[in-house]
Amino acid sequence: MSGEDINRNSVSRSTIVDSIPPQDSNQLSDKPRPPRWRRYLIPALIALALLGGVGWLVFSRVILPMMMAGQMKTPPTPVPLSNLKTATIADSSDYAASLDSRQSVTLQPRVSGQVSAIYVKAGDRVTAGQPLLQIDAASQRAQVASRVAAAQTANADIQSAQADVTTAGDTLRSLEAQRAAAAANVQLSQQEYARYQDLTDQGASSRQILDQRLNALRTAQADLRKAEADVQAQRSVINRTRSGVTKNERALEEAQANISEGQAQLRDYTVTAPFTGTIGDIPIKVGDGVSPTSQLMNVAQNQRLEIQLQIPLERAADLRIGLPVKLLDDQNREAQTGRISFIAPNVDAASQSVQAKATFDNPGNLRSSQFVRARVIWSSSPGILVPTSAISRLGGRDFLFVAAPFKASGCQAPAAAPGGKAATVEPDQLVAAQKPIKLGKIVGNDQEVLEGVSASDRIVTSGILQLQNCAPIAEAPNKV
Repeated sequence: MSGEDINRNSVSRSTIVDSIPPQDSNQLSDKPRPPRWRRYLIPALIALALLGGVGWLVFSRVILPMMMAGQMKTPPTPVPLSNLKTATIADSSDYAASLDSRQSVTLQPRVSGQVSAIYVKAGDRVTAGQPLLQIDAASQRAQVASRVAAAQTANADIQSAQADVTTAGDTLRSLEAQRAAAAANVQLSQQEYARYQDLTDQGASSRQILDQRLNALRTAQADLRKAEADVQAQRSVINRTRSGVTKNERALEEAQANISEGQAQLRDYTVTAPFTGTIGDIPIKVGDGVSPTSQLMNVAQNQRLEIQLQIPLERAADLRIGLPVKLLDDQNREAQTGRISFIAPNVDAASQSVQAKATFDNPGNLRSSQFVRARVIWSSSPGILVPTSAISRLGGRDFLFVAAPFKASGCQAPAAAPGGKAATVEPDQLVAAQKPIKLGKIVGNDQEVLEGVSASDRIVTSGILQLQNCAPIAEAPNKV
């Protein structure tokens, strides 16, 4: 043992001795004194254990993850992928319009009178010619009956006149027979007179006999003239009788026309449906007095409906007969399809638009005077649609994230990993390549893509705010 150790032990020993209370010298000499370092052993061990635990926590929670992160690849981000949707994209324009029935009329009576019966009620479906309302027609029926009686009288007069014509004809034939006999008698008297004149000239007969034959001739001639006059008189009678027949026939025709007129007016007292349709409001009731200006009820035919469109001049050149027009419901869905059936030849000076009409088959839920939105389909062509949730906008441009293997994505390097460290990916690893696109029309929840993608591309449909260009991705499993 060196002198330094001897001195240290001496000092320690003296210190311990000084700190021990005075005891019997025999006791001090019997028990050995412990070394001083043992007093600090346990605290030192405890402090060392604490330092080791803290160091392990720091290593395992901070240093080791950082080391592992530096050595591991960046995990791909799971995202939903979808193929591009191909559809027919229409070039269309929407316009406000109102439906109108192609056949709608407010019925008014043609005669005045009192309503005696109403056969229908509002909302009833009626067919063409069906009775709807009756106006009291007692006075009109009486007039028709009087005109029928007048026609019957005229018909009787015609029959009587025709009988007179027949009788006069018989008389005429008798008189003509008498005239023929008188003519024959004149001819015979002329021959007798001529023969006796020759005999008298030869002295074979007396002058007295010749005068008798002359008198007989003159008498025969007078009878002939009388017979001819009787025939002419009878012919005049026949003509007058025939004129009476004609007059009575005209009277009959007039009476029949009056009957037809009266019956037509009588039919006007029964109001009928002009066409098949549905009854609207009925403002009158039984017992009301009506006139030709009174409104009885409305009848509308709703099987075919029509709308009027005001097309601006810039699109008027595209109008043509047969152009498709679709009616839109409250959810902007196409409810019914019709066709342009009329295009006005002139321009509305106030609105500078061209009027067009389109007709539609009514599925049953459309009503006349109903306001609707109509979509005119100018043209249609195939196109590509993407969900609006897949479109991102940056710097005034639109983009889509297209899923592609890294080697075919056009990316020079993958997106940086969290913490700014460069990530490493395999050539076949899917990455989200950000492609600029040109957008077209919005169709429901999708939008048309005019340029920037092809039909074979697969795109990220949601979660695009978490992605960077060329970031590694993996297709997320479909949710059931």
